[in-house]
Order: sequence, then C-alpha cells, then structure tokens
Amino acid sequence: MFRCLKAYRHHQAAVKIQHHFSATKIQSYFRSWLLRKKFLDQVRAIIKVQSVFRMFRCLKAYRHYQAAVKIQHHLSATKIQSYFRSWLLRKKFIDQIRVIIKIQSVFRKFICLKTYRHYQITTKSATLIQSFVRGWIVRREACSHRNFIVAIQRHCRGWLVRRDFLFQRDAAINIQSVIRSLKRQKTFNCEKEAAKEIQRFVRGHIIRNRLIGASRLHAAIPTGCILKRPTDCYCFQLKLFLYSVLKLQRWWRGVLLFKLRSKCALTIQSHIRGWIARQKAIRDRHHIAVIQSHWKGYLVRKESRGLLLDLRLRMQKSAQNVDDGRRIINRLLAALSELLNMKSVSVTLHTCATLDMTTRHSQRCCEELVGAGAIGTLLQLIRSVSRSIPDQEVSKHALSTLRNLCRYPHLLEMLIDSHGSVEIILWELLRNKEDGYFVASEILKKICSNRKGFEAIRKLPALLKRLSTLVDELTRKTINEKRNPRGLGPAIREHTERRLKDAAELLRLATSS
Repeated sequence: MFRCLKAYRHHQAAVKIQHHFSATKIQSYFRSWLLRKKFLDQVRAIIKVQSVFRMFRCLKAYRHYQAAVKIQHHLSATKIQSYFRSWLLRKKFIDQIRVIIKIQSVFRKFICLKTYRHYQITTKSATLIQSFVRGWIVRREACSHRNFIVAIQRHCRGWLVRRDFLFQRDAAINIQSVIRSLKRQKTFNCEKEAAKEIQRFVRGHIIRNRLIGASRLHAAIPTGCILKRPTDCYCFQLKLFLYSVLKLQRWWRGVLLFKLRSKCALTIQSHIRGWIARQKAIRDRHHIAVIQSHWKGYLVRKESRGLLLDLRLRMQKSAQNVDDGRRIINRLLAALSELLNMKSVSVTLHTCATLDMTTRHSQRCCEELVGAGAIGTLLQLIRSVSRSIPDQEVSKHALSTLRNLCRYPHLLEMLIDSHGSVEIILWELLRNKEDGYFVASEILKKICSNRKGFEAIRKLPALLKRLSTLVDELTRKTINEKRNPRGLGPAIREHTERRLKDAAELLRLATSS
C-alpha cells in the first residue's frame, strides 16, 4: 500500500509538472500568437500605406500616361495621315505606272506583231530562197554528175573509137608493110637475079678474055716471059665490082633492119599505149564503181535508218512487256532446280544441251546459274549417270557446261572450292572414252592452271596413279596400232593418239612442281 501511495504521489507530481509545462507552452504559444497578430497588423498597415502610395504613383503615372497617350495619338494620327497621303500618292503613281505599262505593252505588242510579221515574211522568203538555192545546188550537182558521166562515157566511147581506129590503122599498116615487104622482096629478088646475071656475064667475059689472051700470049711470047699487068688489071676490076656489090647488099640489109626495128618499136609503143589506156580506163571504172557504191550505200542507210530505229524500239518494247516466266534465264533456273528430279532422259538431255548453249554465249547466264547452285547439281548429275549412250550424252553436255563456266576465273575458283568437284571430273576422265573424255581433259587443264586447283589434284594420288597407268596403256596401244596399221582405221588411230596426247599433257601439268 505504501508503495502504491508513493507511486500515486509520484504520478500526481508528474501530472503537475506536465500541467505546468503545458501551461507554459500554451502561454508561449499565446504570446507568439499575439506577437504574430501584432506583426500582421503592422504588415497590413504597411501594405495599406504602400498600396496608397503606389495608387498615388499610379495615378500620377496614369496622368502622365494619358498625356503621353494623347501625344502618341496625335503623332499616330499625324503618321496615319502621312501614310494615307503617301498611299494615295502611291496609288495614283501606281495607276499612272499601270496606264504607262499598258500603253507600253500595247505599243510593244504592236512592235512585236510588226516584227513577227516581218520575221514571218523574212522566214518565208529565206525558206523559199533556201529551197531554191538547195534545188539549184542539187540541180547543179546533178548536172555536174551528169556531165561527169557524159564526159566519162564520151571518153570511154572516144577511147573505144580510138582503140578501134588504132587497131584498124595497125592492121592497115601491117598490111601495107607486108605488101611493101613483098614488093621489096620481089624487087630485091629481081635485082638479085639481075646482079647474078651481070656477075655471071662479067665472070664469063673475064674468063673468056683470060682464056683468049692466054692463048694469044702463049703463041706470040716465048715460054720464059710472063705478062702480069693485064691479069692484075682484071683482078682489080673484079675486086672493085665485088666490093660494090657487097656494099650495096650491106646497105640494103641496113635498110631492112631499120624498117624491122621501126616496125617493132611501133608495135611495142602501140601495146604500151593500149596497156596505159586500159589501166586508166580500169582506174576510172573503179572510181565510178566506188562513187556509185558509196552513193547507193548512203541511200540504203538513209532509207533503213528509220526501219532500224523502229525495229529497235519494237524490240525494246517487246523486251519490257515480256513475262518474267518466259525469260530464258528464269526458265533455265527453273529447269536447273528440276534437273535431278526429271524422269525422262530425253528431257534431261535437252535441258543439259540448252544449258551448254546458253553458258557458251553468255557470261551473265553463267553467273546466274552458279549463283543458283548449278555446279553442285551438275556434279551430282555426272556422278549419277550410267554408261548407256543417252546418259553419256547427258554427261558430255554437263561437262561442257562446266567447261563453259571455267572460262571465267572467279567461276573457276568456285568450281574448285566445290566439294569433290576435282575428284568427280578426274574420275569421269578415267572412265570415259568418248567426247566427254576430251571435255573433262580441258576442264582439268584449266584447273591445273590455277594454284588451288593444282593443289587439289595433288591431293588425289590414287587417281593420279590411275592416270599414269592410262598413259602407259594408251602408249602401248598406239605403238601396237603403228606396228599393225591395217588392223584399224585411221580415225581410230587418230582418236587414240589424241587421247594419249591429252592424258600425257594433263599428267605433266598435274605432276610438275
């Protein structure tokens, strides 16, 4: 109980202390409220004083503003009036300018119309003059061409007439020369006979005189006496006569030789003149033919220019309007995608032949087909074909397509990078004996010319060994065929030699370091 009482007393003391603190706190709050109220009253008074002072200042400023506004209104009215007057002046000036511009436009229109009419008249006159001038030029050129043609024809006719005349003159000269030669020959023969008669008569007379004189001398003169004088006289006369005859004959031979040389010179000159005239006529004819060919070609090109342009436009339009499904590259890609699934050998052969033909003539087709996976498809097709004749044709066209792709270096590298491509082609070379053998040989030669292809072939020692065996076998076969030439035909021997040559060259390329 004591403890409870003690606790109660402590509780009352605590309550008193708490009440004291509460009263103190309330008093402090009240005093602070009074202070705040007093401060707020002072603030309100100050604000009211300030508002009155501001109102006074505002009223003063308003009065000044009204005065300034009046002045501003006056200035604005003055400015508006000045702007209005200037607007009226500008409007009046613009109206005057418009009237002036309209007058000027009408005047310029009149001048332009007059100038245009004069230009039309001038243009028509110039066109008419140009047409007349062009017509005159064309007529002059036509007349000049006609005159040239007439002159050429006249010269040709004159040349023909001169040639005929020269031929006739040469014939007449030849006839006359023959007749003269006959007459001279006849005269010469007559003179020769006369000279012979004279010589015979003179010789007979001399001999008779000698004989008669000798008999007389032998009868009258002694035996030891010799008379030389008359004999010497006769010998001198005989020598003089013979010398005269020889001189006459020499002169006549000289005359005949001169005539023969003159005749030969005339013949040579006539032939040379004829050859020169023929050459000139040939050159003129060639020039005429060249001019005519150029003129005809110009006319043909001029006439065909429009046709070619029309044909080109039609081809471009048809190329633009063609369906994409009908384009050859799209059809080839579609056929390539279905190549391995085709059941008919004839369809497969036709598709491979078409691929071969298109890749032979178009680089774009080669690139598109390679992009569509043609290399893998063709290699798989080559591996899957049998040894029958139709399948061998399919294999040949597939190899030919790969050969066409190998013409381009970037496509050749893609072929080499394809898995098993070199092995498949080399295996096809070893087992094929027909045209596919040579196609595969060309592909492998191109592969060997590339560094990567050479390394890929060197990685196939078993196939290289079989290639070496094939070379040895073909060598023995060629030697046997040469020893027995009658056993086989020349075509078979040539085929074997060609196979041996390709195989040996390929082996050399594949094994060379």
